Amino acid sequence: MVEAGGRRPRLYVHLPFGRNVVKYRKQFEEGTEPDESPYGFHRAAECGFDVTYSDDDFRPLSRKIARWDERTIRLDMPHALFNRRRMAAADIIVTMSEWDAMAAQLLMVMGLVPRKPIIGTAIWVIDWWESLNAGRQFLYRNLLKRIPLLLTHTQPCLDACRRRLPDVNAALMHFGIAAENFAPHAAEGDARGVTRIVAAGNDMTRDWQVLLDAFGNDPDYELVIMNRELPDDLLTKYSNLTIPRSPPLAEWRRLYASATYIAVPMRDNIYSGITVALEAMAMGIPVIASRTGGVPTYMAEDEALFVPPGDAAAWKTAARSQTPDERRAMAERAQARFRRDDYSTLGMMRRYARFSAPLIGREEKNGRIDG
Repeated sequence: MVEAGGRRPRLYVHLPFGRNVVKYRKQFEEGTEPDESPYGFHRAAECGFDVTYSDDDFRPLSRKIARWDERTIRLDMPHALFNRRRMAAADIIVTMSEWDAMAAQLLMVMGLVPRKPIIGTAIWVIDWWESLNAGRQFLYRNLLKRIPLLLTHTQPCLDACRRRLPDVNAALMHFGIAAENFAPHAAEGDARGVTRIVAAGNDMTRDWQVLLDAFGNDPDYELVIMNRELPDDLLTKYSNLTIPRSPPLAEWRRLYASATYIAVPMRDNIYSGITVALEAMAMGIPVIASRTGGVPTYMAEDEALFVPPGDAAAWKTAARSQTPDERRAMAERAQARFRRDDYSTLGMMRRYARFSAPLIGREEKNGRIDG
């Protein structure tokens, strides 16, 4: 329970090591990050919180200990210990990683930090659960069930959490993006009649081969994949492929706007594809996505074209299936969904306010904590 007197509740955001807020803001000002703070947590101030963040200005020895720690129990305890005073000063702690949530909870179990409510976010511990050894499962289960609320960003991830960790209090939290940096922009199309497929992402679930099999070397298509790791030799193998490596945000938006479709190709998973889909929705660009991961949590059947994972023929069929008017109508429905369900970072902070209010003994109204 927070103190009486109307003081704004103090929200401490325990970011993963390396997510330095000062550096992140500088990158935002340089046009290489889409928001002023990681995940848009600066906007929690608009929802009634005083916001503080973790620091990661460690000595090298601490990072060596952390690397050992990550190889054993995988929790970044040096990072948590370094920020224990920030945790102690908070009314509520939020993390974007289950490892950081469990590290904070372990400090409380050990009596090194006063007990505070934690709202954690989980992907990996749920996805990897069945491959973890018995010792890690025992430790993680006992820490996670003590955390007041564990959030997931997709329905499949939540379903898996409830199956594998039924004693953990879990809920769905819709993600949000910096919508002001992905303003509505009608797809430009191509005067030559070429269908332009634009895709982006660097995570392990992306299935670039299915796009290459579907559209590579077909003169009716142009394929743009924004990715850091695809090999250069693909450019000689596929004449209609370009691979922008790490374009600045302005170029990212321009490439999105040039797309006939934004593609989200994925291998089967329970968490991926959300950010690119939301960016496309915000801008009003049509989406084709693999029917897996997180995209079906955010987009309905009439708001995107969904294809089975790994099916190149289905990708090409989908890309040929709509008239320009049908594409435009589908994108408009998705854009309306984005606005209605508020998939912005401010919308996400309002959801955090709703989840936080009962944990800190405050009332919430319209996504804002009452002072």
